[in-house]
Amino acid sequence: MKVRSQTGKLVFGALLVSSSIALASTPNLKIKTKHGNVLEERKRDQMERLAKQYDLAKYTLTRDIMIEQGAMNHSMPELTLNPRFLDDDDLALSAYIHEQGHWLLVERGRGQNEMLFERLHMMFPGIPTQMPQGSGGLRDTYFHVVVCMLEWEGMEDLVGAKRARRVIEWKQQDHYTSIYETVLQNREKIETLMQQYGIKF
Repeated sequence: MKVRSQTGKLVFGALLVSSSIALASTPNLKIKTKHGNVLEERKRDQMERLAKQYDLAKYTLTRDIMIEQGAMNHSMPELTLNPRFLDDDDLALSAYIHEQGHWLLVERGRGQNEMLFERLHMMFPGIPTQMPQGSGGLRDTYFHVVVCMLEWEGMEDLVGAKRARRVIEWKQQDHYTSIYETVLQNREKIETLMQQYGIKF
């Protein structure tokens, strides 16, 4: 009797887990290509595949995605990804989370972003703003500290700590080098600040 009861509980628990996963699946992404060329089409295929492979529900604030060869990845007015990282799903996934992180700051951070910027600037004075060390402007560079932290946390959630850290360390050598270095060296401080402002996916 005890064995049946335990088995029943396990089956019921498994059904609950599977139903919650089904309910939390990635929403349908509206992915368009700017020029419809081969690389853009391959990138669209990659992103559609990743959206099926991973549950991106909480990491998707905008479903409108443009793929544009020659563009720099950016979040607004329309989230735009270039065809880079076709051969590395983890880097492609991190770029998606990164750009969605900007949407999170805008949509959920309204009214407190000025204070957040001041706190970040006081905590980490002197982060270079010019590319490739920074992102091109003072405020943007400091907001990127939080966006890159959101990216790291999201990647850990989706692919695990080891693969997530590989992505962040790779990016630290490629672009936003001082921003990613700040994140790698000050994770606990940044996460504490984010918790104070309620910043999370």
